[in-house]
Amino acid sequence: MLAGPALAAAQDLPQSERYTLRVEYTRWSPDLSGDIQKGFGEAQGTPLDLSDDLGVASETTWEVRGTIRFGSSFKLKGAYVPLDRFLGDVSARTNFLYGAEQFFRGDRVLTAIDARYYRGEIQWDFQHGRQGFVGLLVGAKIFDVSSVVVNPDAGKRVIQDDTLPVPVIGLAGRTYYGRFSVEGEFSGMSLGSRGRVFEMNLYGRLNLSDRLAVGGGYQRVSLEGRDARDFVSIKLAGWSYGVELSL
Repeated sequence: MLAGPALAAAQDLPQSERYTLRVEYTRWSPDLSGDIQKGFGEAQGTPLDLSDDLGVASETTWEVRGTIRFGSSFKLKGAYVPLDRFLGDVSARTNFLYGAEQFFRGDRVLTAIDARYYRGEIQWDFQHGRQGFVGLLVGAKIFDVSSVVVNPDAGKRVIQDDTLPVPVIGLAGRTYYGRFSVEGEFSGMSLGSRGRVFEMNLYGRLNLSDRLAVGGGYQRVSLEGRDARDFVSIKLAGWSYGVELSL
């Protein structure tokens, strides 16, 4: 008797949406841009552009996403992205203050950005049918970012750690056209002067079967966080491709 209504509701979904667990793995090649700033005492520190001032280069990374479906309307979603291969090696263009250390023009400056990006959300599909769904997202995004700026010749080393958990709301939708589907998602939240995070995903998939799909799209993540004299701003945007398995 309890399974009857859920089974009937599931019949209103496309065949590819009749799953209990969905896992997706993607390769993502984002362009990295942003700024960091670290003060010390009464000094504010010098704002530094990750690319222009520190020479931090973009790198390909990966993302894994998981979705658990409850009935026809509710989903529990999570994702993880490692961002730990962003490195820079330049000669300083100008004098700058970072933390308690003063760097001078011409100094060799090594930079390493090590970050992890977590997402957890509950999705309610308030509109769903044979052609797809539109849903409301409520959850949180967490950026755990650490940076190391080093002058190896002078033995100077400054470490900055920031963890920014941000509650988010958003919308997600997916439309099916036979074996092809198009999905869009936008979510984010602003915490005023403490920070903000926004994410946009646009993705197209070819469903090879009801359980297996391949596809590609565009993903953009924007993060800002401030704590006293410390500031970090990171933007990641680029194309991705991957495979999706539904069980």
